[in-house]
Amino acid sequence: MTKSLSDLKAVHYIHVNEEVCNGCVLCMKACPTKAIRVKEARVAVIDDGMCIDCGECIRVCPRGALTAIMGKSDMGDLSDHFTSVSASTVLYSQFEEGILPNDILLGLKRMGFSYVHDQTYTNEMFNVAVELFIKEHRKKDDASFPLISPVCPVVVKLIAYRFPSLLKNIPPLMTPREIVARESKLRLAARHDCPETDIKVVHITPCPSKMICIKEPVFQEHSYLDEAVALSNIYEDLKKNIQDVDEDIVLHHSGGIGLGWGMSGGEITGLDLNCLAVPGLQETIRYLEKVEMGLLNNIDYIEFRTCAEGCLGGPYTVADKYQAKHNLQKLIHMFGVEKRVKYSYVKKLYDKGWFFTDKSPISWERKLPQLTSSDISKGIERQNRVEEILRLLPRKECGACGCPDCRTFVEDVVEGKNSLQGCVFWESQKKKLRIGDNKVPAHIREDLPESD
Repeated sequence: MTKSLSDLKAVHYIHVNEEVCNGCVLCMKACPTKAIRVKEARVAVIDDGMCIDCGECIRVCPRGALTAIMGKSDMGDLSDHFTSVSASTVLYSQFEEGILPNDILLGLKRMGFSYVHDQTYTNEMFNVAVELFIKEHRKKDDASFPLISPVCPVVVKLIAYRFPSLLKNIPPLMTPREIVARESKLRLAARHDCPETDIKVVHITPCPSKMICIKEPVFQEHSYLDEAVALSNIYEDLKKNIQDVDEDIVLHHSGGIGLGWGMSGGEITGLDLNCLAVPGLQETIRYLEKVEMGLLNNIDYIEFRTCAEGCLGGPYTVADKYQAKHNLQKLIHMFGVEKRVKYSYVKKLYDKGWFFTDKSPISWERKLPQLTSSDISKGIERQNRVEEILRLLPRKECGACGCPDCRTFVEDVVEGKNSLQGCVFWESQKKKLRIGDNKVPAHIREDLPESD
């Protein structure tokens, strides 16, 4: 029996298996947005409102207690009459030598999808659009540089949470995966004389973060994608279907530039600009700090990827990331390091607004809560309270309180989410503070537990 996409139950954010988690705090320490707490030294709890789906907690967990679930674990027969599928270019790197991109696309076709689209050609079109946008942007007096690639949804969410002033550095260009999904709906709806809502588009991805751009798109009113499916979930079934491919249909059209996007530096290889490629979460954060300080204004464009080696290091890949990189490099050499798209054609589409999102980063930034003078006053008062309490603690940064660091613990205390008793050193520290000169501010002392 054919299953429809409506039968799939996608789970957003990270799932914690409480029976396996032992509260070791490694995930809590690794989280870049401090979204994780460990309750009662037993189990990790994740604040979905702060999680950016970067997968760092999954990588560091020694017990495998954390997973990001999306789509379903067994693809089965996912074909609807009007179901289109596109895949991250990482998919082409996961198979042994001799299996070419066109073979993989035909394998997807054999799996029962109605339509199969190659994203690599759109990648090359996107490269041209970025060059055109940067040339226009350089002419503006108030232009912000460097521009930041909008491709990685983890980076976009990270900027929104920790570096909102840099939202203006993200060009309002639709990502290749969204362009493919949009065009699939438009063309297939016209071909079959049906509404676009009847066309379902599935994206095969190496990381859970692609669910972000479906459930919570930052720069679009809605996503054109309907489902993201883990590459590892579809791999074995696809491999079997590739072995039976005997068709001569050509579905892959790009050169090596479009194929290389899966690895770090792949996106900027197609740009004739002053660019940087920065892989890895901590390096991404470090360079975003540099951008925020205005230290990289001479750079045109930065390709950030939070996974090591780029998307090849995603948690839902199958092949070793270094082997996968080698595989991609061989494909790039085979298909050539030139774009196959026609510049004049892409320029015409660009001038028509074909590449642009329906919601700019600036408009999204304006949706952030606007602070009143009262809010600012309360914020200053709260921050002063945090600093005062923080000075009372021994600052062991042990994580035993269930928070990633002492400052976060105190912030939780001030917000009423925790108490000073949660600090394992507090009892001994309290006794020290009550001996000799009383340095505890009165408004804090009132909240302290009575001495024994």
